[in-house]
Amino acid sequence: MRGREIIATLNERRNDNHCFVKWWRKEEDFLDYDLIDRFVENTRGTDEIGGVDLLTMDDMWNEVKRIGGTRVTLRHEKNGDSIEWVHKGKSGVHSNVCAFTPETLMEIFDVETGGNAVDS
Repeated sequence: MRGREIIATLNERRNDNHCFVKWWRKEEDFLDYDLIDRFVENTRGTDEIGGVDLLTMDDMWNEVKRIGGTRVTLRHEKNGDSIEWVHKGKSGVHSNVCAFTPETLMEIFDVETGGNAVDS
């Protein structure tokens, strides 16, 4: 499918719960995840895309948890949900507490997979 067809499909199927897109090339040799809005911005009408799945926050959290294992913990607090993320940095191991947002999930996923969702 061409990019314009994929975007039309996304617009038809998308609801308020969808924040992410999982997409792959037609050769099925490449798989990636992205925020829907960023994906739409970066997709050209002539791009060849094999297919897409829409994901909710819960769906993406499950992917982050699968990749991050015990390094990520979802915390339910009075003032909202947050993620505790333990990861290696340049100066050792760091523990960050981040807001439970689509952008945070995407950032953690990208760092944990090293930008390669296929081999993770």
